[in-house]
Amino acid sequence: MAVRDTSIDPRLLESARKQFREKGFLGVQLSDICKDAGITTGAIYNRYKGKEELFEAVVKDTVESMNNILEEAKTVDPNKLSDEELIGVWVDTEKNTKLWNRRLMDMKDGLELLLKCSEGTQYSRYQEHWLDKMSDIDYDYLKALQKRKLADEKISRKELHVIVTALWQLYTEPIIHGMSDKEIEHHCKVVGDLFDWQKAIGIKV
Repeated sequence: MAVRDTSIDPRLLESARKQFREKGFLGVQLSDICKDAGITTGAIYNRYKGKEELFEAVVKDTVESMNNILEEAKTVDPNKLSDEELIGVWVDTEKNTKLWNRRLMDMKDGLELLLKCSEGTQYSRYQEHWLDKMSDIDYDYLKALQKRKLADEKISRKELHVIVTALWQLYTEPIIHGMSDKEIEHHCKVVGDLFDWQKAIGIKV
C-alpha cells in the first residue's frame, strides 16, 4: 500500500492561500499552485476535485468561525437582558468596534480571501449573505428596545440592514487595506465618533 506524503498537504494549502491572495480565485491556475508548492497536479487531484474545492479548504476555518459568531449571537435572547445590558449593546461604538476588530483580525488571512479574492466561487457573495443573517439578529435586539419604549420605532429591518452593512465595512476595511495596530486603534475611535447609535435609533437613557 502506498504511503500518503502528509508533508504535501500544508505546502499545498499554503501555496494555494498565497496564490489566491495575490491573483484572486479567477486569476489562479492550478499549475501556479503546483509550481509554488513543488508538487504535481496529480497531488492536488488526489486531494481535491478542483480549484474551487481547494479554495473552500483554504477558507474552511474562517467560514466556520464566522458561522460560529452567528450561532453564538443566536443563543442570547435580547428579551431576557436588562435594560442596561440591552442599551449597552448599542451605545459604546468605539468599544464594540475594538472588540469586533480583535475578533476579525484573528481571522485576517481567511477573511481577506473571502472579501477580496472569492469572485467565481460559491463565496463571491459571502459577506452579503452573512450580513443578512446578522441583521436579523440585530433587528431582534432593536425590537426588544422598541418593545420596552427604550428606542424610537422609526428604523425598519431594511434600513437597519443598510446601516449594519455600512458599519461592517468599517470593521473590515482595515483588514482589506492592511492597516497596522496603531492605525486600527485610531480607526476604532473614528468609527465611534461617526456612529452615534443612540441618536440614530433614538435610544432613551
